[in-house]
Amino acid sequence: MERKIGLDMQLPEGKQPGFYAQIVKGLADKTMLFDRDKELLVVGDEREYDAALEVLQHYKVPADRLELLLLPEGAQLYGLFADYGFSSRSERHYLYEHLVWPFALVVPDRAASAEPKQALLQMEEHLIASYDGSNGQTVLVTDREFTELMERIARAYGCGVATPA
Repeated sequence: MERKIGLDMQLPEGKQPGFYAQIVKGLADKTMLFDRDKELLVVGDEREYDAALEVLQHYKVPADRLELLLLPEGAQLYGLFADYGFSSRSERHYLYEHLVWPFALVVPDRAASAEPKQALLQMEEHLIASYDGSNGQTVLVTDREFTELMERIARAYGCGVATPA
């Protein structure tokens, strides 16, 4: 997953219809937006964030910073996804980093009694997303509050959990 930065704009009520268009033009002149969704702008790094924030401050538009994780193309989304992230206009999928915990289910060497499929079945109801990691391992994403639960489920089936590379 790639880290991205979001700017959640609080557009003022009662502005003329062209106000948003002015902001978009100002942003295009100063920075390269990676993506956007309604009033949420997504940029790729701190430099782009600073440039976008400067434009928003010029137009007196407050914005909250959000740390985002961009899911890789082809990621599987589960029913809980909408509570932890969003899909942009360009059909990219993002998670709010402070809410989620990515992990991998691992089977220890020589663990003949390990049952990773059973562990995964039990974990599935708590999953937000999953995708193939860079090292071929499946990365699972759950609520940060479920870290201990995922570890206990893994142990119950002779497995473990690890932070993906």
